[in-house]
Formats: sequence, C-alpha cells, structure tokens
Amino acid sequence: MSAIDNNFSAPTLNNSNNIASNGKPDAAALSSMFLELLVAQISHQNPLNPMDGTQYVSQLAEFSSVESLEKLNLQSQQQLGYMKSLQALEATALVGQKVDVKADTMSLEQPATISGAVNLGAQVDSVTVRLYDAGGKLVDEIKLQNPTIGTLRFSFPEQDAGAYQVQAEVSVNNSKQQIPTYLTNEVERVSVGAGPDDIILQVNGLGNHYLFDINQLSKATKS
Repeated sequence: MSAIDNNFSAPTLNNSNNIASNGKPDAAALSSMFLELLVAQISHQNPLNPMDGTQYVSQLAEFSSVESLEKLNLQSQQQLGYMKSLQALEATALVGQKVDVKADTMSLEQPATISGAVNLGAQVDSVTVRLYDAGGKLVDEIKLQNPTIGTLRFSFPEQDAGAYQVQAEVSVNNSKQQIPTYLTNEVERVSVGAGPDDIILQVNGLGNHYLFDINQLSKATKS
C-alpha cells in the first residue's frame, strides 16, 4: 500500500453564503471551514506517520482564539452601529435648540438680537466685542473689565435685517489681540450621513456646521 503524503490539497469549501458584510467569513463560516479542514487533514494523514495529537490540540486552541476575536469584532461593529444611530437620534433632537458655533458673521432675515460667547483660557484685563454692519460700519460695542476665565457671553440689542460681523478683542498689559467668537442661534435642520462625522446642523443665519464643531448648547436653549 502506498503511503499518503501529509501535504494534501484541501477540498474546495463552499461557504459563499456565510460571508459577512465586510467581505470576510463570519464566525459560523470560520467554524465550519475549520472543522472541514480538520476532518480532511485527519482523513488524508499518512497512517505510517500520523500527526501528533498535540498538534490537533494546538490547532483547536488557535481556532478558538480566532473565533473569539471574530465574535468580539462582530459585537464591536454592532455596538458601533448602535452608537451611530443613537448619535443621529440625539442630533435630530437639537432642532429648535440654540447652539454656539464658531463664526464671526451672521445674516438676519428679520430684526433680532445678536448674541454669542468668547472662551478665555487665561486672565485678561478686558474684552471688547464689536458689531459691524455689511458695509464695515461700527454698529455697537460691548466692553467688559476684569473678565473671568471661561466662557463669557455677550448680546447686542435687536438689529435690523441684514448681514453683520462680530469681532472680539482682548487686552493684556496694554497689548491687544483678536480672539475667535462663537455666535448663537437655533438649529433649523439636521442632515445625517453615513457616520457621526457626516452629521451637519443648519443653524439659522449661521449656515451649516458639523455636529462636532458645535461649541456648546446655549444657556437659553429655547427662544
């Protein structure tokens, strides 16, 4: 009787129906493939030189580890999908809420107040916030002495419809420097894409802004 070589060609495995959405076999398919390969390996081993039993134990241990990782990966993907859905749901709840977005221009379709905030990371002597109209003319100015570190809110009186620009300036030891401004208005619409990075808020008078670019919910969350 001729000896059979341990180096055999495994039979073709038909698991095309068990391919996960990521293009890879799922845990059930991997288990079935492994068992078929193990049976084929045992059936085709050289009876004069059989494989050591410890090799089978080692293969089973390795497969068990791979199967556990595959299941963990599947669970992680499911949790990620759940978190994305929850995040999108929370974003749609922002419609009608007031948010602060990093911006220095605002367009009013009707008379309204213009409010916002600046973030101070260090102590300064004063903060000056100026409001300009579309022609660059100074409309109003707010100046605060000895402001505290943190979020400092401001609000200009009701302005006529039109385009406006807001600039903020801090003074420290007679040195002046412009700082970013965050303007406040209501969320009119939420656009949800494939992921959290694709969630875009349309803010009244301030245009479109990504969800993660929102500085914070305004203290006055309802108009």
